[in-house]
Amino acid sequence: MKLAIYGATGNTGIELVKQALENGHTVTAFVRDPSRMPIEHDLLVLMTGDVFDPASVAQAVQEQDAVICALGSSELKKTTVRAEGTASIIKAMKEHGVQRLLVVSAMGTGESWNSLSAVNKFFYATLLKSSREDHEAQEAAVKESSLDWTIIRPSGLTDGPRTGVYEVGENILAKTSKIARADVADLIIKELKQSALIHKAVTITN
Repeated sequence: MKLAIYGATGNTGIELVKQALENGHTVTAFVRDPSRMPIEHDLLVLMTGDVFDPASVAQAVQEQDAVICALGSSELKKTTVRAEGTASIIKAMKEHGVQRLLVVSAMGTGESWNSLSAVNKFFYATLLKSSREDHEAQEAAVKESSLDWTIIRPSGLTDGPRTGVYEVGENILAKTSKIARADVADLIIKELKQSALIHKAVTITN
C-alpha cells in the first residue's frame, strides 16, 4: 500500500513510518526538515513542505492509497496546525481521489470528553486549552468530510515499547491514562488492513 504520513518526524509519526515500512508499505513522509527523519529505507520518500501550504500538502497526496495524519505541536500557545493542516489534507484527498484517512487526535476530544477524570478535564480545559480547541476543529473537519475516515484518540502518550496489548473502543475509560506511541502506530497500521473502524472515533489506552 502507498501511504502519505503527515507529522512524520514527530514522535508518533516516526513510529508510524517505522512500522509502515516494516509491514512493506511504501511511505511518503511529509516533513518540514528532512534532517529530523532518523529512518532510511528503500521504500521511504521524504517530501519537504509546509502543512500551511495547501499546494505542497497536495503533492504528497497524489497517487496514495491512504493518508495518515499525525500533526501536532509541543507548544502550549495557541496553534491551528492540526485543524488547518488537516483541512488542506482533506481538500487534496478529494481532488486526487484518495479516500482513506486515519487521524491521530487525543482522548478527551469530542464525545470522549466525558470519559476523562475530573483532574484530566481540568488540565485539558486549562493548560491544554489551545490544543483541545485545535483537536476539536480538526475532528469536526474530518467528520464532515465524505472520506473513509478513522479518528484515533490516544490517552497520555509515552515512548514505551510496542506491546500490542491495549484497549480500543468508543468513549472507553482509561485505566492508566497512558499508551505507548508504538502501540498507537500498531493499531493504525493494523486498521489499514482490517478497515474495521471506518467512520468511528475510538480511544486507545491501557
